[in-house]
Amino acid sequence: MKFRLKPAPLVLLLLFLSAPFYPAFSQGASHVKVELLSEQNSIQPGGSVTVGFHFRMQKGWHIYWKNPGDSGQAPSITWTLPEGFTAGEILWPVPQRLPLAHLADYGYTNEITFLVPIQAPAKLIAGHMVRLAATVHWLVCQEICIPGGKQLNLRLPIRKKAAPYNSRYAFYFKSARKILPQEIPEDWKITGSMGPKEFHLSLDTGAALSKTTTAAFFPLHGNQIQNSANQISEIEGNTLNLGFKKSDQCSPEIKNLEGLLVLEQKNAGKRGYWVNVPLNNN
Repeated sequence: MKFRLKPAPLVLLLLFLSAPFYPAFSQGASHVKVELLSEQNSIQPGGSVTVGFHFRMQKGWHIYWKNPGDSGQAPSITWTLPEGFTAGEILWPVPQRLPLAHLADYGYTNEITFLVPIQAPAKLIAGHMVRLAATVHWLVCQEICIPGGKQLNLRLPIRKKAAPYNSRYAFYFKSARKILPQEIPEDWKITGSMGPKEFHLSLDTGAALSKTTTAAFFPLHGNQIQNSANQISEIEGNTLNLGFKKSDQCSPEIKNLEGLLVLEQKNAGKRGYWVNVPLNNN
């Protein structure tokens, strides 16, 4: 006995052809959620407000730091602000190293808040509202990567005097500031050198360091270090020595190492410092 498939009814075919097409970034919505939050309850003429983009990732997924490492793409923000308003740069928290096979990326898991300062013009009228709008794009990855994007809005009242901080979101802003990198203290001395296959950094803090202190370097620019290779740190009195491998793609003309030096002490957490170290040749 032979069976022959019946053609689909015309109405079903039309329904299929008329079904909406969803762009790729909409697929990432189930893996990451993002909100735009304000640290303050209002804004003043000529004042400033700090906003936060709070990302919450599904377990096992991650987004990226300013330098994503061997792959990936950092989140980006496009602002639509009222006349006279200006947005500062993203304040990037200390990232994690995310190893994958023979590669390594730099980014964030679980949840993270990116802070951005917003400056208001002096000519604002108290009693009115302002609308801060932003389009944020990201790449969220596990074993695969999915681009995502979302338009976000925030409305704030204009007041002559500063209002209390928004206690509802205080935890997110406090947590974000706790892991923001700092400028390296002026009394610390850091030097760098470069060999045929490696870099070395030497940090003298002027005070004895705990033997449990370890260090890691996150380069601000790509193709400088071998991201997946182990970094070896040693303590000698007041001095921390850190060694790590050069990338095969590193330019022989490199003169400085610019990036984030992260110190970690057992039971004391991590602290990051921005550094820009001239290199001597070994």
